[in-house]
Amino acid sequence: MSLSDSLVESIEFIVLGEPTPEGSTRAYYIKNLDRTVTTHQNKKELMAWRNRIATEAQRALEGKTWVCDCTSAYGVRVEFVLTRPPSVPEHKRINPTVKPDIDKLVRAINDALTGILFVDDCQVVSMTMSKEYGDERRAGAYVIVERYVNQLERKKKERKRTLSPQRDEPCEDPRD
Repeated sequence: MSLSDSLVESIEFIVLGEPTPEGSTRAYYIKNLDRTVTTHQNKKELMAWRNRIATEAQRALEGKTWVCDCTSAYGVRVEFVLTRPPSVPEHKRINPTVKPDIDKLVRAINDALTGILFVDDCQVVSMTMSKEYGDERRAGAYVIVERYVNQLERKKKERKRTLSPQRDEPCEDPRD
């Protein structure tokens, strides 16, 4: 069974604003507290971007019966539109082959949608992503999340009936 055959529902939304990548994390050991603290390099911008993603996803859910469970599989399609820097004319670079990395942009999307559209981002089984300059469109992320059936329906087994040695009436087969 292909993913397209098992599509149950999809939801679509737009997050306006310059996409922010989920950069590398840094860990620091704090001797006085005897523990390690992990932080993101661009925490302030990343948290603001994640909040916008979560807000738009929740708005898209209003009035819909979206199922967020741990048995479904999900597909995410994202088109990132970036602002072209003034120093880069269109004839010089058509596509944004520079930072931010597309996988770090997607990581921010999936982490922001965790707990809203799916329970855990490990449930995402299909990703389609692209990034381009928004010469004619506003910067942001254009997102489609699809939910797929992740279990085949089982055929119910018919109970076998045999004749009882003492009686001429059927009884349940103990081997079932």
